[in-house]
Amino acid sequence: MKFKTILIFGAPGSGKGTQGKILGQVPGYFHCACGDVFRSLDLKSDLGKVFLQYSSKGELVPDEFTVRLWQNAIEGMVHTRRFDPSRDILILDGIPRNLQQAQIMTHHLEVKKLFHLSCPDRSKLVERLKRRALKDNRLDDANEDTIRHRLEVYEKESHPILDYYGKDMIVHIDATLLPVKVLGAILAAL
Repeated sequence: MKFKTILIFGAPGSGKGTQGKILGQVPGYFHCACGDVFRSLDLKSDLGKVFLQYSSKGELVPDEFTVRLWQNAIEGMVHTRRFDPSRDILILDGIPRNLQQAQIMTHHLEVKKLFHLSCPDRSKLVERLKRRALKDNRLDDANEDTIRHRLEVYEKESHPILDYYGKDMIVHIDATLLPVKVLGAILAAL
């Protein structure tokens, strides 16, 4: 079974998680943030150690590991009836993060729309991530060099996903708008 899916896509700090959490509160939608799945790992476990090895350097976790972890999380949510794929539209943020993950996940996802939260001014993203590090105790956002590396990785690895899904599937939204305006643009497109 393929999950009907909406992707929220953008650079680190663009507001994907904020918008996903809000949309996930709407009946008929279920939000899954890949970053939350990773952060829920026990860092002393084997899986946690693999995650920490990459995330502490601002690098992407290997594709097979990422998709397998995501699959396990989704299966758990279906099993516990938090997510009902026959009723709910899946909202994903943070996955797929590169072209190979997008290709692997075509077997699992029926992507209906991709919302690209764009922010060409990197300095705004850096400031957002540094604030988030303090507010949410996010170690992956605490070091400015790591943040800048994450943004470079996004440009190189993640940005090509936009070409993969094609222009007809994508809605571009200015991520520097107030979150309520970003939400309004997403809702208008849905």
